[in-house]
Amino acid sequence: MKTSEENNPTNEKIIVNLFGQFQVISSKGVLNEDNIRSEMVAKLLAYLLSHHGSIIPVQELSDAMWSEDETENPVGALKNLAYRLRNVLKEILGESNYILTGRGSYYWNPEIPVYVDAEEFEEYCRRAKSGGSLQEQTEWYENAVELYQGDFLPKQASEHWVIPVSTYYHTLFLDAAKALAGLYELDQQYDKMASVCSKAIEKDGLDEQLHCLFIKALVGQNKHGLALAHYSKATAALYENLGTKPSKELQEVYQDLLKSKNELETDLSVIQSDLSEEAEPEGVFLCEYGVFRQIYRLEVRRSARLGLSEYVLLLTVTPKAYVSQNSDTYLKVINDAMEQLKGVLNGSLRIGDVASRYSGSQYVVMLPTCTFESAEMVTNRILTRFYALSKYPKVNIQFSLEEISLSRVVS
Repeated sequence: MKTSEENNPTNEKIIVNLFGQFQVISSKGVLNEDNIRSEMVAKLLAYLLSHHGSIIPVQELSDAMWSEDETENPVGALKNLAYRLRNVLKEILGESNYILTGRGSYYWNPEIPVYVDAEEFEEYCRRAKSGGSLQEQTEWYENAVELYQGDFLPKQASEHWVIPVSTYYHTLFLDAAKALAGLYELDQQYDKMASVCSKAIEKDGLDEQLHCLFIKALVGQNKHGLALAHYSKATAALYENLGTKPSKELQEVYQDLLKSKNELETDLSVIQSDLSEEAEPEGVFLCEYGVFRQIYRLEVRRSARLGLSEYVLLLTVTPKAYVSQNSDTYLKVINDAMEQLKGVLNGSLRIGDVASRYSGSQYVVMLPTCTFESAEMVTNRILTRFYALSKYPKVNIQFSLEEISLSRVVS
């Protein structure tokens, strides 16, 4: 029977990184998925280390390593895999009895302590949530966010046991990043707030709350131009990847951004210069939906006062029946068509017309000082030019045309 010194002759703690890149680090060397040189051996080591406090039955390990009917003799295959793993550990990390065998089980030697980044990360989050002063909460969240270097075992992301664990840690990270950003906002540390939001957005660019916090952080640093640019980038990502328009919260942040952009100015020429477009205006005015809504309300009042007729046109992109809604190409077909439709709108509408992307598959257009016949003619021109772009279009364009009225705005 081996003594604890023989099991771990150096009494060294081994560092295990499961976030971003799988690594096992000791003073003897670094073990990773590249120098292990076997996907199956790496999977076995990752599972044992992820459950290093447990004795793992052969059946559980077999289920984690292979799908049903993938191997005829899982017990023998696992025994061979464990033998190869022991040789790899010995070669890279030196002599120690890392993997132990029990009655129908395998487990990591409990006398060889390991530091696992995922476990430490979880502990930091737990301590941050448990209370304490704002400074203590901030420090714990800072430690947690710094430790999260990427998804849990990204090269094994498709493994059935990895998926729920990865989702759990990803959600925990996003919650920690948002909480930390909120604490920075309370303390008006907007540079740090922007930094943590930026890191989190790199990990998940479709979380609208993160985009809201990031825009607030940029505004707090008086970086209004960057904030506006980021809003446009965020809404485009939401349209293209989810097919959704910005949430009410994100639109409210955008409105607050527009309000905070201007400071006291007494020189009217400076204000006029700021109001002017950088280049000679051509064609339709394409804008964010929040801006479109304000222009719409203004135009409704103007048309009611002057007795003018104005129309609003809704264009909806609908993939044809053979494009499956569950297919990977469905959103791409919509996004490609929306980009083409944007070009058609630019070339088909007048100066003074206003258009905005209303949803992932819709544009809304305002046609001022326009009769119904003229509005119909504009609509037909848009459709004709769009369908002329492709001999076999993958989408249809549905449209709805209505006269705008003050009663709709009031109601």
